[in-house]
Amino acid sequence: MAETTLPPEIIAEILSRLPVKPLSRFKSVSKPWNSLINSPIFIKLHLSKTLISDNQNLNLIFSSFSISTAAIAAIFQFTELHHPLLHFPDCLAVTIIGSCNGVVCIAPFDKAYACLYNPTIGTHRLVPPTPSRFPEPNRKTMFLNNRPKVLEHLIVYGFGYDSVNDDYKLLRILEFYKNSVFVGTEYCLFSLKNNSWKYVDFGDNVQVNCGGLQNCDGALFNEGLYFVVNDGKIRPFVRCFNLQYETFSIIDLPKFDEKFDMFFFVLGEVGGRLSLMLNYQNVDHGALRGFRMMRADFWTMKEEAWVRLFSISDMLSIGASLDIKPLVYSKDRQKVLLQLDGLGFGWYDWEKRSIVRVLVHGLPPENAPFDTWTYVESLVSLENRNENSKGKTTVPKKKKKTDMDGYLSSGFKLKL
Repeated sequence: MAETTLPPEIIAEILSRLPVKPLSRFKSVSKPWNSLINSPIFIKLHLSKTLISDNQNLNLIFSSFSISTAAIAAIFQFTELHHPLLHFPDCLAVTIIGSCNGVVCIAPFDKAYACLYNPTIGTHRLVPPTPSRFPEPNRKTMFLNNRPKVLEHLIVYGFGYDSVNDDYKLLRILEFYKNSVFVGTEYCLFSLKNNSWKYVDFGDNVQVNCGGLQNCDGALFNEGLYFVVNDGKIRPFVRCFNLQYETFSIIDLPKFDEKFDMFFFVLGEVGGRLSLMLNYQNVDHGALRGFRMMRADFWTMKEEAWVRLFSISDMLSIGASLDIKPLVYSKDRQKVLLQLDGLGFGWYDWEKRSIVRVLVHGLPPENAPFDTWTYVESLVSLENRNENSKGKTTVPKKKKKTDMDGYLSSGFKLKL
């Protein structure tokens, strides 16, 4: 058989177009292939191919008492994950902070700590304990019967990637209350690259706007973390934390109807744009949570201006009474997938003003509510090189000469 040497960049280009699962198997083909697929250069190349494929590689991941994932298809078949917080005795329910480049940030319901987790390849990194100048919250008494008691702390996170410094960062905003009176805000920023926290002082005490039990964590878009906030003087607005420069900027919310009792803001990235679902609610003591949704407006940011794509006022036809969260557009971008009341899903056609409910298998038992995010499959590893599988510190091994650099310089022979 003749031997043909393919340029290493061609091999890398071919392999970078494959899904993660076959690539994980291909590591056992040879040592050069294993070195290539594990190399940071190839992982970034593969990720770049994945991110430019629009919605084709997006998956759903939802959190409730545990975490499950499903591919976006005609029928959602959710599969429960053996996530790293599964056997933590104080983690009775899991919440998702956000996802970026295939890495999902998860935490227990009270958000006392966090963990970075790649559900595709199973690697994770527990975030070290967070420093705080405020007293630690009493986790045993903070929640009673799944309802917040008088708040002493409000913990809000934002998770994303800084491409300039090649670093994953986690922003923690801790709001401190005493006898239900707001006292102050503390900002801490975690760097995965340095595996450490640092205080960030912005010289203000802006409160994150968290009405009811809504999720107030930051929405990631273009390496910025977006929060709906309130300074107590004017109506709510949006604050963006730039992950590269570690500074805040401000943008206005779209104009909204103030005749309703409450507003439920859902910020996120949908279809490559910063988007906002504004849920209008009125007090209804006969409803499950004491309020009922009356209308929902979907806004998207185009050329630095908010544009309303559609408005839903017939909640009965949609099958939602609490809240609506947009997730992803259909391939033809004529419909958007909505999470309805944290209990189900539907594809909404805004031209026809109709919805098709999605058949779902593997949801939490007994209609337990959940929260859903999207994520891409990636090879990004979170393993700590200074820890073995049992968590014990080890001495890093010296890098062998048969690694990525030598492989790319010498090429690779394929027998044809």
